[in-house]
Amino acid sequence: MYFFDYFNEYMYAFVAITIHEASHILVSIAQGRKLCSVRIFLVGLNAVFSENYCKDINYFLINIIGPLSNLLISLVCFLLSTYYLPKSDNMGFFILINLSLGIFNMLPILPLDGGRIFRDVLTSKVGVFKAHKYSKRVSKGLGLLILIIGLIQFHNNFYNFSLLFICGYIFYCIKYEESEVYLMNIKYLVYKRSRFLKKGVYPGRELVVIQNMRLGDIIKNMDFDRFHIIYVLDEDMKLVRVFTEQEIIDNLSKYDSEMSFEELIKQTEN
Repeated sequence: MYFFDYFNEYMYAFVAITIHEASHILVSIAQGRKLCSVRIFLVGLNAVFSENYCKDINYFLINIIGPLSNLLISLVCFLLSTYYLPKSDNMGFFILINLSLGIFNMLPILPLDGGRIFRDVLTSKVGVFKAHKYSKRVSKGLGLLILIIGLIQFHNNFYNFSLLFICGYIFYCIKYEESEVYLMNIKYLVYKRSRFLKKGVYPGRELVVIQNMRLGDIIKNMDFDRFHIIYVLDEDMKLVRVFTEQEIIDNLSKYDSEMSFEELIKQTEN
């Protein structure tokens, strides 16, 4: 911006990004999330919320509103410039930057909005851990494609390394979010009891495990939006014991996550 006199372009891009992030923030507040702080960076806004896992939040709406706001702004500006205002390069660039920002953020790549929507949809079908694994694979594949396009772009124009910069950010975020997914599922499971008591009714899911399975492994197969009943079978496929999800969580805090169901059953029988 400074060396090539792109101040106007930067300001239009900053306004588009601010509209995008402000839309996320406003919809989050409207759904009851408590806003702790908002920071302004050279590339937009960053908001910090205090999470309340007992409260039902429509994260799909929060994620989708950012790209939709940019697409809506680009449409409104296009109509204004076509029918009411004289055409100008600045308005054309502002339309283009909003359109690009809206479309790019809908790509199913973490940590983009489209990637989070894709992961949330998978989570409702296959659970948190499998959803993260599949969305991570898709993100890496598309990230590699962006890397190839970025290298071609950089080869044709030595000063344009934007896609390479974005690609590096994508792979960094994929690695960072991987360490968070296990803790996120634990938080959802712990707070589920409060949500259950508040609602009075909750969707359930049954899991059948062999008795030599570890307690820590069963957590990876639990969904945050289901209450689980676990049936434990022996090697002859006969029912040994039935546990509720809360019993598993209580025993995880009491014993080691490496403990098998067989060992747990012996402990509870003594």
